[in-house]
Parts: sequence; C-alpha cells; structure tokens
Amino acid sequence: MSIQIPQEFLYTIAKERNVSDAELDTAIMALEGNSTAAIAARMEISNIAVRKRLGEVYRKFNISGRGPGKLAELRHQLFYIYEASPVEGGFLKMTTAHKSSLLSGWHQQDWGEAPELSQFYDRSEDLATLRQWVLEDNCRLLALLGMCGNGKTSLAVQLAKNLLPEFECVVWRSLRQAPPLEEILASLLQVFSPHKRGELPSNSNAITAKFFSYLRKHRCLIIFDDLQGVLQKEELAGNYRPGYEGYRELLRLVGVTNHQSCIIFTSSEAPTELSLLDGAKVRSWQPRGSAVIVGELLQEKGLSPSPEEVNILLERYGDNLLAFKIVAMTIQEFFDGDVGEFIQATGLFIDETISEVISHQFERLSSSEAEMMYWLAIESSPVSLSRLRELMLVPPPISELLKNLDSLGRRSLVEKYPGRGEPSFTLQPAILKYVAERLVGQACQEIQNLLKSRKLEGLIVLKTHAIKPLPPAKAKPYKTPRYEQQVMKLLNHHIQNIVMKKYGYEETINILSKIVELMGEKSFLEVGYGLKNLQTILAELGGANLP
Repeated sequence: MSIQIPQEFLYTIAKERNVSDAELDTAIMALEGNSTAAIAARMEISNIAVRKRLGEVYRKFNISGRGPGKLAELRHQLFYIYEASPVEGGFLKMTTAHKSSLLSGWHQQDWGEAPELSQFYDRSEDLATLRQWVLEDNCRLLALLGMCGNGKTSLAVQLAKNLLPEFECVVWRSLRQAPPLEEILASLLQVFSPHKRGELPSNSNAITAKFFSYLRKHRCLIIFDDLQGVLQKEELAGNYRPGYEGYRELLRLVGVTNHQSCIIFTSSEAPTELSLLDGAKVRSWQPRGSAVIVGELLQEKGLSPSPEEVNILLERYGDNLLAFKIVAMTIQEFFDGDVGEFIQATGLFIDETISEVISHQFERLSSSEAEMMYWLAIESSPVSLSRLRELMLVPPPISELLKNLDSLGRRSLVEKYPGRGEPSFTLQPAILKYVAERLVGQACQEIQNLLKSRKLEGLIVLKTHAIKPLPPAKAKPYKTPRYEQQVMKLLNHHIQNIVMKKYGYEETINILSKIVELMGEKSFLEVGYGLKNLQTILAELGGANLP
C-alpha cells in the first residue's frame, strides 16, 4: 500500500536526517507493506542487512522500542510532517529556512516513560478545551490535576499526540522517582539538540538560561508526569521536598516568561504557586467522570448497564476510572456480567488495588489533615466549617482549619458543598469508606494494646475522635443516594472478629470496664473522647448477640 507522500518530500526529509538513499529505499518498501524477506530479495541483500538499514532509519528519527510499532511511528511522523507542510500540486512551497526548522525540530520526540494507550474513553470536550487553551490562548503552563486513577495521565498522552503537528519538539518526563531538576533540564537539552553531556553548562543557572532560550526560539511541548513525586509528604499540599525547590521557580518562570512553548504537568496535588500564577497563560484542569465515559468503559468490558445503573456507579466511584475498571472485572467474574445484581449485593465495593491508590494519597497527609479526614468519615454527611471546628478535641483557629481544608481540596480528597451561609465539606463514597476502615483499624489496634498493657498512653484516635453510637433500628431500610459508613458498626465487627477471638468476650468486657472506671476519675483533657468511646463500645457489645 502506497504511503501517498511525494518522493521529493521523502528525500528532502531523508537529507535533513542524514538518511542514506539505500536506507530510505528500504524504509519506503517497508512502509508500502513489504516483508523483510521480500525487501531482501528485491534489493539482493540479506534479511539482517534490511533490519540494520531500518534500524538506522528509526535511530535517525528518534524512534525507540521494539516490534511493528516502530514502523507505525515512522509512518505517523512522515504523515503529520507532510500534512503540516504548505503544499501545492504535490510540491513543497516552504523556504529553506522554514523547511529546516520544521523538519529538524518537529521530528524531535522523546516519550520517555509515557504509557501506551490501549483504550481512550470519550474526552472530546476536555480535549477541545485544552487544545484551545494551548493553541489559541497560548497557554504556557497547564496543570492536569486529580487523584490517582482519574485519567489525567491518559488525557495528557492523548492531548500531546493531538498537538504533535503543532510543535517542533515533544518530550515526556516522569517525576515519580523525584529526579533532580538539573538532571531533568540536562536531559531535555540533550533532546532539543545533539549535545554531549560534557558540552552542557555545568552551572544550574546556565542550564536554566539555556533551557528558556530554547523555549523562546522553538515551539516545544514538554510533559512532566506525576509532579507530586517532588512534593513533600506529611505536610500541607503543594510544598516541595528539600532540595527540589528549583521546580517551583522553574514553573513560575514558565508561567511569567514570554516564550512560544508549553509545559503540561500532571499531579495528584496542586503546587502552592499554581493559584498565584493562574490566569490567561497558566491554567488548571481536573478530568471528571461522566455517564458517557463510564458507559463506554463498562461496554468495552462486555457489560450492558442501564442509564440508572451507570448513574449509581458514578455516584459511588466518582472520577476514579481505575475503580470502574476493577468493578467491571468483578462484575464479569463474580456476577456473570449482571450490573444490577452487583449493585444490590455489594453496597460499595473497594478491593485492595483501589484501597492502595487511596492509601498513597492518604499517607501524604499532615497529621492535622488526617484528623480532619477522620472526622469527615465519622460524620458521613456534609459538615459545615463551624460544626467541624466544634467536633475537634482542641478546636483550631479558623485560619488553620481553612488551610487544612484548602490543602485537602488541592489533593482532591474533599468535596465542597456551597450553602446559604458557610459551605459544607464531605468525602466521596469510596474515599469515605477507605478512611472509615483505616480509622477503625487504628482504633481496633489501640483497643488490643489497651487490653494488653492497661495503659492509656496508647490511645490516639480513640482519644481525639468521638465515634457515634449506632442509631436505633428503623422500621424501613434507610436509603440514601450517598454511601453512609457507620463507623461504630464496623468497629463492633472488628472487635468481635479480631479482639474477642484473642481475649474472649468476658475478659474483653471486664478489662474495658475496669479501664472505663479508671478513666472516669480523670479530667476530659487527660482522656479526651476515650472515655465516651469505650462506654459506647461496651454498650454496643453488651447488646450484641454473641455466642
């Protein structure tokens, strides 16, 4: 099959890339669909020689990897270069200078650790908006934000591929392993032009200056994936790790400096400087789940959900496409593809993979953020700012409370509900369930330690958080569009199935009763909510129908 690109154009590109005539003739025959053996026979050379010539072509076009994908990438590059070139009657009208810039610059691609998209679900509106921002509004810095699993990396890959013809150079770099800034800039400069490492500036300021000089002279698209890799854990969101503060200055300069390039970054939390830079040239976007995307994903997995079932799943799992993929596999494997049966049977299903994704985000929290997340899980429904402050053992200043809520918002962990007066805050159902189970796990461990040591010093969450008793039994099942996690019910279950199997029912009740009596003699400042929690636990266990 002919590639339908004039040979004059191909030979011009070959000359720019130092591709020999023999190498180009071999590549043309491969692009026309000829096998290695057929090419070898026609050119009267060995199969090894054919592969060697094709390997040289791929190397000169900066195409890496294995298998037939390399030939497809070569065809893709040639097609888009040709489409992006002014042509009349099959002949190029470009000037020599224009041609040199386009052919030597646009060809430069380095996709680094970018994932291969086996399936991309409908994001046409997202892509249209982001394309307008980058091409029409000349956005210099674009942030794609949200929790792990919401599709921001896939969106970045697809967006970069769509923008490919508009840029001279496209480079993808992962920051997950926290590479030093100087190392990243040096690797980018080596892609921009064929420097040897010894020819690069040794001074970090000189490297940065050279980097921005290239951004001004050439139109480059750079993607930094997983920016949270260089951000600090166990602090409020958006602060950089020690020694990585240079990334903050780099992003600031990208946003405020005049140049013709664009940097896109993905992150599970927004860096602090983003809100200060936000404007015409600096934008942020959070991919959202939709009924269309969820429907496509489930259908691709062989399921046929009704619109109502799609909406129920969307309510449960929100923007987390990874969760939907796992749910789809679970429905196929255990429910014979019946979405409705899965919905009725599971309430809210979270497997180890989904829990691990949320865990990575939770473990980045500061202690004050974790305390607030536990309160939101205990309350289940939206909580106002003033109510949240009242609940806390030591009510913080409003300013501190706002800082923590803002940080949790930048981590995409809380949802804000506007009201007539002050707003309310809550958690998405999947996050709520994970946090409740984490809280219960920690509380259960504290109870085991208490039974073993009889010492109150080990109480942490049981001291700082008041766990609600179970509500009275209702005549009719309680129905709500949101998943409501009853923490005490879950804690009772853990105690009966873990603690009492080890210590026995009577011993557990006796020890806890003595500890309650001891705590009753102490002040609230000493025991916090611990006394109330143990009293509630004893009351609930006393009414349990245990063997």
